[in-house]
Amino acid sequence: MKNLDPQIVKVAIADDHALFRAGVKTALSSRKDIQMIAEAENGMQLLNLLKHIKPDVILLDIQMPIMDGLTALPEIKKLYPDIKVIMLSMINDHSMITRMMEVGANSYLTKESDSETIYQAIMTCYEEEFFFNDLTNKALLNGLRTKRVSENSTPEVYLTDKEITIL
Repeated sequence: MKNLDPQIVKVAIADDHALFRAGVKTALSSRKDIQMIAEAENGMQLLNLLKHIKPDVILLDIQMPIMDGLTALPEIKKLYPDIKVIMLSMINDHSMITRMMEVGANSYLTKESDSETIYQAIMTCYEEEFFFNDLTNKALLNGLRTKRVSENSTPEVYLTDKEITIL
């Protein structure tokens, strides 16, 4: 469900660090096509806000007290499947990124990302559903390789003495 005014993308941020939220808001405030409409300190507060506001894109921190992003993401996707969710984290862990994308994240950014990258991720997720960068691409490719190797490898089979005798 897009905005009536397609030029302005409504964004909410959930992060337990007030300074980080303020920094993102300030960095994006010069953009005429983005409007920060809400901020939350944790996933529970965000879910309560979503009962009253409908952002197009959410910037969601993974590690927060009370309810973290890992727990909030599936809830958001179940209740509001049209909202795009960009995960934010200090963690640059391929298995975490793959897990987030499998649960419904539309992108994954590290908190070291510059404002241009965050802006591009918001606009791309809004317009095209997903934003992939080197980090997400490597994580997803690694996940596929690991999956393929585990599917193709035959598990060790141990037979009992009786089974060997019968064979």
